[in-house]
Amino acid sequence: MNKPDLIPLTEADPPRENPMVWTGEEQAQGVFLDTGEALDLLGTPSLQAPPEPRLPIDFTPGPALRATLGKLRAAVHAGAAGGPGERIEAGGLDAQSRQALEEMLGEGEVRGSVTLDGVTFTVRETVLPGLWWLRGSDDSAWLEVASIPQVVETAAASLAPAPFPVPSQEAVSGVMNGLAVLAEINEHASAGCDDQQRNRVLNFTLMPMSPQDQQLLIDVLGRADLALESGGFGHCRVIATTVRHVWAVQYVNAMGNTILDTLEIGGVPDAVVAASQDLEDSARRLDEILDTYLT
Repeated sequence: MNKPDLIPLTEADPPRENPMVWTGEEQAQGVFLDTGEALDLLGTPSLQAPPEPRLPIDFTPGPALRATLGKLRAAVHAGAAGGPGERIEAGGLDAQSRQALEEMLGEGEVRGSVTLDGVTFTVRETVLPGLWWLRGSDDSAWLEVASIPQVVETAAASLAPAPFPVPSQEAVSGVMNGLAVLAEINEHASAGCDDQQRNRVLNFTLMPMSPQDQQLLIDVLGRADLALESGGFGHCRVIATTVRHVWAVQYVNAMGNTILDTLEIGGVPDAVVAASQDLEDSARRLDEILDTYLT
């Protein structure tokens, strides 16, 4: 090829300032949550090694902590065998023993808050899936072995049942699919929740939804004081609407963009629920942890 046949460099598009970052691209937004500004790809924090445990290797638990750990071991093994959830009170431990217990169990991937009967509870999973820390605004504190804490299920069950009133076509403007979506939600949420069936998922990422559609869903469904987040292999937000069995679920990538925006109709979404296999693994891991400090 002769040199004159080549395209002059001056006619090519000018290079971007940073080839790793796209500019001018429309950011995906969720129906129920504002994801905020996207993170700069090159500014994403790198992986860091977990902090070293602060408990010394020669730490010796006192009698009260030993008794609590014994109850905890029995409860986790019972849960792994398919037994019912169990609550282990921790409010009676002194500050040092409670701190030691927190250091042993660490922090897991799921956390959030829920309000029930005027009390707000913080919910935090330990490093052992299926084992949860709960603390109430009434100074209550306990550990619970369950796929999901009972206070979450109770609060979810206390929400208003479907069917809910849907506005008429004449009462709303600029709506494309919002009324049809609300009708479908009403139909499935009114049918109740079967533990043997998977949740029905409405994917808004693939559905054309106008801003008026989004606002209509927000206005009609509302938002309850029950929200959980999971930071497993990505970030997932689960928010209960004010309608029983209807959940807003969003998946967010490392750049802070919503990549999957859904409503789930059914029980507590699987993204924040510990599976039976998780409890079996937690029982083995707890034995290893306790053998380190109790032998």
